[in-house]
Amino acid sequence: MLDTRSWQCLRNGSGFLLSHPALRSTFTASMLLTEAHLETPQAFGAAFLLGVLVHVFVLRKGEWDLWTVKLIKAWATYEVTVSLFLAQLYSFSVWQALSVTNKWFASFATGLSISILVYRAFFHRLNRFPGPFLARLSAFYPTYLVVDEEHMYLEVQKLHEKYGDIVRIGPTEISIATPSSFRVIHATASPVTKSPFYGISHPWTNLLAERRKRQHANRRKAWDRAFTTKALKDYEHRVLKYTKLLTDRIDDMKGKPFNVSLWVNFYTFDIMGDLAFGKSFNMLENGVEHKFFTESHKSQGLLGAFRRLIWFFPLVTAIPIINSSYLSFQAFIRNQVETRRKDTPEEPDVFTCILEDYDAIEKPTEQDYNNLCGDAHLIVIAGSDTTSSSTTCLLHNLALHPDVLARLQAEIDDYKNTHEESDLISLGKLQYLQACIDESLRLYPVVPSGLPRMTPPEGMEIDGVYIPGDTILHNPSYTMYRDERCFEKPNEFIPERWTTKPELIKDASVYAPFSTGRGVCAGKQLGLMEMRYVLMDILSRYDIAFAPGTNPQAFIDGLRDCYTLELPRLDMVFTPRASENGKA
Repeated sequence: MLDTRSWQCLRNGSGFLLSHPALRSTFTASMLLTEAHLETPQAFGAAFLLGVLVHVFVLRKGEWDLWTVKLIKAWATYEVTVSLFLAQLYSFSVWQALSVTNKWFASFATGLSISILVYRAFFHRLNRFPGPFLARLSAFYPTYLVVDEEHMYLEVQKLHEKYGDIVRIGPTEISIATPSSFRVIHATASPVTKSPFYGISHPWTNLLAERRKRQHANRRKAWDRAFTTKALKDYEHRVLKYTKLLTDRIDDMKGKPFNVSLWVNFYTFDIMGDLAFGKSFNMLENGVEHKFFTESHKSQGLLGAFRRLIWFFPLVTAIPIINSSYLSFQAFIRNQVETRRKDTPEEPDVFTCILEDYDAIEKPTEQDYNNLCGDAHLIVIAGSDTTSSSTTCLLHNLALHPDVLARLQAEIDDYKNTHEESDLISLGKLQYLQACIDESLRLYPVVPSGLPRMTPPEGMEIDGVYIPGDTILHNPSYTMYRDERCFEKPNEFIPERWTTKPELIKDASVYAPFSTGRGVCAGKQLGLMEMRYVLMDILSRYDIAFAPGTNPQAFIDGLRDCYTLELPRLDMVFTPRASENGKA
């Protein structure tokens, strides 16, 4: 018999385990078994059946991606409480009791796994959509495609070429490449929501990760204030400051190979550090990677590789030692937020508006503070990597197309001859510069695999096809931007399609490199301002070419799909222009 203390321990330790009716019933039934029945086929069969029932009636409903740690705790509670019960009731040793409980759990896990696989392979609501058979069974399949060479956007393009416009790429995921589907999915009035992917950063829920439409709309107001035309003019001189620092570094190289990917990323990070935390990371001045810069790229690589295994992230962040880098990264951001709250800068910045919104909350909760920290992180990341990758890819394209480079330099020279000082309004009217930016973003979108969305529970119709509820949808940007139904000569770099040759565009509605609808990028105009200034300054002063020994195709082959586009090294040579117009 169990003594009072043991029963108390049993009750306290099994609270989570016994909270579910199915688990509670099975646990009660197990207490009635005799010692002889503990390891019979009937006992293991009951555990197996329970696994099937848990899948059918529990796990198939709702979202469980963020429950990893809780479920592991439930399993640990099961091990302790059931083993304790068996040891007390049958005088088992600890190892005997653990052996029985582990066998029961193995039977349960086997039933659960087989039920999941059989359901996904033969009975799932998405089985009528074509795609690789392995994609039905597990999210490990698309994860393998990502990790293999980190070219998920190319793999998806191949799948569409093989299976058609609608392809199943995961157990609950389909990719749709029709132009009309983009308009349906990303319309402002669309019933879709953001997919569970956006919960990866939980509990740090930044604006991008906010899945609830009303809350997103409320939080978005502060971001919109941070990027008005007036606000952008206030940021303009700071952008010019870092643009000069970048060209100073180019001057220092005196025609030697210059790693554009790295230094342009330094440029955008320093700007966003200034606009988020009121101070630069000083990488342009020091030429040394800041710890925040390094950790951001590490975390982005991890995000890219495992973004379909959402359950993996709560586990990694909860395990001691393994989570040390993550905790250090979070501590740095919290420290920057606290410092910024205490020291109000003389000039307003992006974080000023976000902080005003937070300070207006009468009694901010812990989640409100987590959201604030998440937004601080988002300002830097969303405003740096995307802009730097777009700028670098355009410079790569210009080096490949000297005729386009010459025409763009001519437009910039004419602009400088007619404007004593540059400003964001007049710079935004340079049509060929904008056409070059648009064309480079079309060929190399910053989110090449598209933004994942989820259908409403009742499902929805797209292109006359019913898509079941709670299905994750992808409009693959890279594939759609290179679709002949949308663009003539889709794989060629032709900026004129956006100016003098509009016939090369068949359907511009699919082109939304900064997203569209409710999800349109709040910082779009800031990113464009940074690109225009740095491109104008560089191209007015230098001719550009690939460094000796640099293989232009190796850069393209080295692009990594880490949700956003991550770039390999790109060495270029910047030679001062002989033209009088091109002098600094």
